[in-house]
Amino acid sequence: MNPPESGSAPRSHGVLFDVGHTLMDESKRLAAALEWVALALAARGLATSPADLARRYRDASVRPEPGMKSLLVQVLMEMGLDEEAAWAMRNALPWDAVPLEAYPDAHGAVRRLRDAGLRVGVLANQPVSAREDLDRAGLAELFDDIWLSEEVGLAKPDPGFFEMALRAWGIPPARVAYVGDRPDVDVKPAKALGLHVVRVRTGPHADLDPDGEGERAHVDVRSLSEAAEHLLEWARE
Repeated sequence: MNPPESGSAPRSHGVLFDVGHTLMDESKRLAAALEWVALALAARGLATSPADLARRYRDASVRPEPGMKSLLVQVLMEMGLDEEAAWAMRNALPWDAVPLEAYPDAHGAVRRLRDAGLRVGVLANQPVSAREDLDRAGLAELFDDIWLSEEVGLAKPDPGFFEMALRAWGIPPARVAYVGDRPDVDVKPAKALGLHVVRVRTGPHADLDPDGEGERAHVDVRSLSEAAEHLLEWARE
């Protein structure tokens, strides 16, 4: 790791990042997944199209059911599948068959924070294969730690997932920031624990309004570059 820049924040501050629609663009993966689901539904006698499923998924993104852990399961249940069948189809889906792609400013944003002396890590609801996606994109080597839900057996919005990272770093919550895209599973649990929360309005959840003050991030941004600029100032303060 490079030495901190002159006058930068000490490593008593840290930043945790979500992966999907935050560091990495999931658009191509989602498109491929919806094509697979359309074929699976057709085999069950439910005629639909990837375009119709994409519309339904966008609708679900702006009105997710409370407590629902999968937007795709929500869509499938709204189309008539019972919960067990919907989860069975979701679990059979080769979700990670299409690699994730890093957003263009991801490397620069993470590197600026790291080189300024902040700890940087990943904490995300992702399969184990996300580590390969991060490595392939040249991002994995920039992070001090990577925590993926499938690896550790915890997932957002469980506060225990965030607390695990806080314990590992030994940094007070007020000096740790979380960067994610969803107000319900990213902003709400992180903010409740006292983390500084930055919401990146990218991907299908960009227009999802917060449900109350608890889901309102401390700062909303439109890019990782903007997030890094804010976080450097936050750490200096």
